[in-house]
Amino acid sequence: MRERCDLSMDKINIAIIGGAGFMGHAHSSALGLADLSGLGVRINRHVLVEPDPGVARSAAEELGWSEASTDWREVVAREDVDVVDIVTPPDLHEEVTLAAIAAGKHVFCEKPITNDAASGWRIARAAEEAAVLVQVGFNYRHTAAVQYTKALLEAGELGVPLQFRATYLQETGLLWGKTPGRWRNSRGTGGSGASGDIGSHIVDVAEFFNGPILRLNALARAMHEDRSQGWMPESTRISEDLLDDAAVWIAEFANGVIGSFAVSFYASGRKNQYRFSFDATKAAVDFDWNHREEFRISRVADAPVDAGFKTVHTSLEHPNGHWKLAGLGSGYVDVSASQFHSFFSAIVKGEQAHPSAAEATHVQEVVEAISRSASTGQWVDVPPSP
Repeated sequence: MRERCDLSMDKINIAIIGGAGFMGHAHSSALGLADLSGLGVRINRHVLVEPDPGVARSAAEELGWSEASTDWREVVAREDVDVVDIVTPPDLHEEVTLAAIAAGKHVFCEKPITNDAASGWRIARAAEEAAVLVQVGFNYRHTAAVQYTKALLEAGELGVPLQFRATYLQETGLLWGKTPGRWRNSRGTGGSGASGDIGSHIVDVAEFFNGPILRLNALARAMHEDRSQGWMPESTRISEDLLDDAAVWIAEFANGVIGSFAVSFYASGRKNQYRFSFDATKAAVDFDWNHREEFRISRVADAPVDAGFKTVHTSLEHPNGHWKLAGLGSGYVDVSASQFHSFFSAIVKGEQAHPSAAEATHVQEVVEAISRSASTGQWVDVPPSP
């Protein structure tokens, strides 16, 4: 890793590839919100790339980018671009990321890093050889409550970890089943179903706390076989061409923790419900993304008269806290701004960015293991990092 960022100016010029979609809007807003004043640099939203020139121009104007382009290859090679932000469908991640690395650019890539682990390891090796940073957009780990839980764990305040439970539930499949041509509905472009799209988020946080998952056993179902034809009521086992809509799995971590997980695109009424519970010998922590500015903690040593879960509201006193006054709340873009602050801080200080390409690729290894286990009905070992 380079000792310090070699940027010659006090600003970081960013190019965003595929910036007109949902994540392009989210990243653009988060980049505008991220405060880098303490790092001595500022962010410049320099070039937005979309294949359609009209879309590119319109999105650049709307989202605050100085230039628009239709040629991502030309843009990532430009000398006036320092960082490439990739928000394309996952099937393009490897090609764009490797081109940016070859051009000496730092890369922020939305999750998943790629649609298959082998491609992810190629990216990780290329980044290491080129001494550039690649950070992957698992934004939930950057929530203040998650960061503080990690700090408590490392300080020994929670004790020895015992068990981790997580769920991520949405009702979006009820809509996606009626949307022909959506890239997330195709294994070729989207790569995975619920287990990868939202399951990867809970795997990343779980491994952030506990280290790598060693083995798992999964059950998964597709709620309908042909998304282009709309809703079909029968459930079926996933196959080579069929993406899962719901999955459950149990897992064993390298630190001995046992984990249980559930994800679904067909959880009616759950707009975006991500929760985890973490049990250890000294304390337990509960977190609900829909109340992301707070978490609940129960300490074993508390006096019986007031033992039990207590709610803690995060503030600037906590890692990645957003407000001096607790209870003001934080939004999706606030958390995304925190992940960008972490990324640019690593660039300026010459430190490793997290989650790195290697960490994100191990998450992809877990996602692929879920698919293999669900297809075979057997326990599956998760390949270790090479």
